Amino acid sequence: MAEYLTQSRPYAEAIFEIAEQDNSVDSWIKDLALISTSFQDNLIQALIDTPDISQREKAEKFVSIFEGEVSAKTINFLKTLGQANRLKILDNIILNFLELVAKKRNQKNVVVSSAFELESDQLEKIKLAMQKRLGADILITSAVDKALIGGMKISYEDQVIDLSLKNKLESLKTQLRN
Repeated sequence: MAEYLTQSRPYAEAIFEIAEQDNSVDSWIKDLALISTSFQDNLIQALIDTPDISQREKAEKFVSIFEGEVSAKTINFLKTLGQANRLKILDNIILNFLELVAKKRNQKNVVVSSAFELESDQLEKIKLAMQKRLGADILITSAVDKALIGGMKISYEDQVIDLSLKNKLESLKTQLRN
């Protein structure tokens, strides 16, 4: 996985540079989101992973899926990846690209996990608190994790703020054993 991230970085930097020059970052984000969604399809994965057809043929079939759906530059980029046998790392290229965009725009991705679905006003309060704490624009995503029992866990970059009931119970259990 780390190898794929390393291999994908130059491609991500190249499309980021092109997107910045053309002032088309948002267009690239939209195109790459569509492509990334397609990776969830088993048929797409089978096409990319199959050794039965040539790289050129794979690239043509893969690109044909997105004809008319994405920009011409994105199509050319997909063709280049296919011919270089790099379609396997496309998801990592997209992740690297989005990280570059977030860094340039001073954005941080924050995931809030809770035992129950949070309401929009609760998420907004968390977002405001994280903006104040990190000094950045926050892109917040919520997830339900029943294992937390109660409370929440806030994750960003390589940091985790664990305010869950599960964590508090584990801490109490450790204190009682000592």
